[in-house]
Amino acid sequence: MQQQDEVGAGRKGLLAALILAQIAVLAFLVNAMLGRNPPSILQLVILLALAQLFRTLNDRIYLPTLATRGDAVVLRVYGSAFRPLLTCTIWAALAYLTWLQFGAKVAVVGALVLVGIGLQTRIKLWRATGGLLRWRDIQLMDSLLAFVSQAEGEARRGELAAARELQDRAANHPAVRKYPKVLHSIAMQRAAWALGQGDHALAERQFTAAAEYLRKHPDRSALGEALLGLGNLYLAQERYAEARASMTEAIEVAGGKMYRLNRVRIEYNLAVICVQTDDTEAALSHALEARTLSRQWGASTVLGNACDLLAGLAAEAGRPAEADTYLAEAAEAYRQDDAGPHVWIRHHLARATVFTLTGDEVRALDAYLLMIRLLSEVRAGWGWRDAQAHLTRVMGEQELTAVRLAHERYDRGDDSAVDFLAEVMDLSSRTALRQVLRGGIAADDRADDIQPDLVRLLGEIASYEDAISGHQTGRPVAEQPDDLKQKGIVSLAAYERLESLVSIRFRRMFQGTAPQASGAPAGRVPPGSHLLQARLFDDDGSVVITGIWTSPDGVRVPYLHTATDRQASIIRDFIVQAPGRPATDDVEGGAGESVDDAAGALPTAFRAQTGTWKASRHYRRLVTPKWDQWSELAALLLPPGLLTVLGRSDPDGDVPHLLIVPDPMLWRVPWAVLAVRNDGTDRFLADHAILSYLPSLALLDDTAPDGEQQSHGPAAAYLSGVNRGGIRIEQEALTSAYGDAVEFLPTPEALLSVLRDCGTRSPLRLLAVTVHGNGSPGLAHALKLTGGTELSAARMLALRFPPLLLINACLSAELDQRQGTDPLGIPTVALCRGAETVLGGLFPLPDGTAANPEYSHATATILSHLYGLLSAGVPPSIALRRAQRRWRESRPEAPPVLWAGLVALGVDSRIPAGTSGGS
Repeated sequence: MQQQDEVGAGRKGLLAALILAQIAVLAFLVNAMLGRNPPSILQLVILLALAQLFRTLNDRIYLPTLATRGDAVVLRVYGSAFRPLLTCTIWAALAYLTWLQFGAKVAVVGALVLVGIGLQTRIKLWRATGGLLRWRDIQLMDSLLAFVSQAEGEARRGELAAARELQDRAANHPAVRKYPKVLHSIAMQRAAWALGQGDHALAERQFTAAAEYLRKHPDRSALGEALLGLGNLYLAQERYAEARASMTEAIEVAGGKMYRLNRVRIEYNLAVICVQTDDTEAALSHALEARTLSRQWGASTVLGNACDLLAGLAAEAGRPAEADTYLAEAAEAYRQDDAGPHVWIRHHLARATVFTLTGDEVRALDAYLLMIRLLSEVRAGWGWRDAQAHLTRVMGEQELTAVRLAHERYDRGDDSAVDFLAEVMDLSSRTALRQVLRGGIAADDRADDIQPDLVRLLGEIASYEDAISGHQTGRPVAEQPDDLKQKGIVSLAAYERLESLVSIRFRRMFQGTAPQASGAPAGRVPPGSHLLQARLFDDDGSVVITGIWTSPDGVRVPYLHTATDRQASIIRDFIVQAPGRPATDDVEGGAGESVDDAAGALPTAFRAQTGTWKASRHYRRLVTPKWDQWSELAALLLPPGLLTVLGRSDPDGDVPHLLIVPDPMLWRVPWAVLAVRNDGTDRFLADHAILSYLPSLALLDDTAPDGEQQSHGPAAAYLSGVNRGGIRIEQEALTSAYGDAVEFLPTPEALLSVLRDCGTRSPLRLLAVTVHGNGSPGLAHALKLTGGTELSAARMLALRFPPLLLINACLSAELDQRQGTDPLGIPTVALCRGAETVLGGLFPLPDGTAANPEYSHATATILSHLYGLLSAGVPPSIALRRAQRRWRESRPEAPPVLWAGLVALGVDSRIPAGTSGGS
């Protein structure tokens, strides 16, 4: 919070300096007036330029300061009274000196021009706000509306996070809140963004409210715009009759007052509706009318849209030359309008569709690849939240069409299709995580308009996570007092805004930089390792898995599998939001009773802040005694060639290293228990390979050094809140493995102190944290350090971590599951803030005793084996595999829920080719 005060003081200092400069100019003018000694023409020109420069700089410094909370009253008085008075006085003094220098005629003409400009501005603002402004509010309102306009420009370029930030600064100002028409205009802007993000409920609510207001306070052009927005919403929802009615009404009510651009858009949208309703003749008529009006009124982007639609109609009618002509006209129109990436995505999709219809598959794939490259750029620009997920979902059908086309050519022997598929997988697997988080973008102290809010939000989050202890009652979170629940809701909003601000800062720093080269990343994978990239598509209810397997010698093998009904049922039970869908007796096709019998021998406690885990389908999949589901899942998720390689490996000898990069939808799948063989106790993927997981290909670009052992050197452990018997087992194992080199941290404050000092004192090599975890998304992902203190991924942005981090907590390996978003969570933040390998829980980890004594303290016992192996210098991925297999030796029928929850994330470059991973 002190840093926030410093940044705020610096901005206010600049504002104060600017005010003093304005006063100095005014003093010079007053002195000239009193002495009746007018300045020269050059001096007058300089003073005029200075007056305008001060006004511009004033806006740049004063308006961002509105986002801070300090001295709000002082800033309000300055903005509403002192600043307009100072500006008007300077201009009046300049007018008087002009009269002295040039005479009354020139002064009167100049004054009339200025008055005319002022009246024009006042009329413009009256139309925009729906009311008359006081003279002192005109300058401020003009600047605030400029912010709204700038926000629209940012949104047009795909920078929705930055657009929302700009708009918030204007919308939250008291001067704006006085004028409902401005607020409804802002609401319509937000509704258009919400429509682009897939939030149809918000879009409909805001468009409807704006239309109702504008019907009562007539503004025909604005009402037409609101009705057009509703029509766009209905079109997106495939409510074509309502869309047509809304757009027709917009034309009727707006009439000649309708904005020309809206009129052209309506004509184009009517053409789209006709295409969707198979009225080709009407679609052609509307598209041609939209093309004519666009040319007449200079609406280049809509002209391109209309030409793309006409190209598709021509291709369907068997006129390829005409289609090519329309596509060329569309491209030229977009270039003239300097169209953003969203527009070019649609254009390249139109090109791909036309080329597919005309049988030119090579050009179709080229167009699809350009579309997917731009789609990847837009995902990065839209921030880290729902906008990306919606965009990926909307365009997923088109991407799958492209992937299927490439696979068809690959199956026909076209090796160039492999390059296409590899780049598509790379673009979906590579994110900006390394640059964003490792670069400390959220934690640095650069002075910009983002930093005060970043620091404030980090401070609020830390305060919230520490202050829970003030309400500590020893009861579960669900039973905490209402004020704490409300505080949690506010805090979740803070986590989401923090992600937006970090995204904005990243885009500012890396805008225009060359993207990472795509293609096969085999050269960056540890020697001898296999790389598997996998992605899930939902194709109208069908589950499709596509991926690339890259062998150690760099050969890339693409695969595409469509799930059977049973496979789809199995995988959906894992990919739904943790802890899973409610269980029913049909988990194994009527095997509910046998599932319950198996679960009866298991521990009843878990290292998780969730009470619904045992009632979920996810849990029941992991405890079922029927093993054939794992064979079916392996056949869906793994390519046949890789299954053959893995099946030939000797679990007790040398096994390959497999680096898995699943998309967020596939992250919760228990890859370790995929059945490579259908018989024997060593049937699982964890038996036939050393497994490492990677959230993003970007993390391959900065792998750990080969020479240094991660686990050697000082170690520390923080063990709190879980089963006491399990803690005792871990303490004894750590002491036995590390002796005096391990420090047991007694309090959360001690743990946080170590993480703040990591790298500045004696280098810590290993940290083990055994606590409860939760499955909150993104930067809200948190660990419960005590009954009253939490440590979230957001708070970790300002910390540093040792090379090996063991987070022995439920769901500690959880990531944001929304497809298309950066896979944020505790492990990815740790990997980007110093850790080279993170071990965490993929699902709730069993804790405590069980009805079957062999199954008691499963997690703690596996960890006790793991600590000994790590202290002996065994690489973490190998050590985890050996520890799990050692625990299973005397428990061959133990269900996966007991042993498969711990996973290793990161690239361990010390794993040699042909690694001996056996027990």
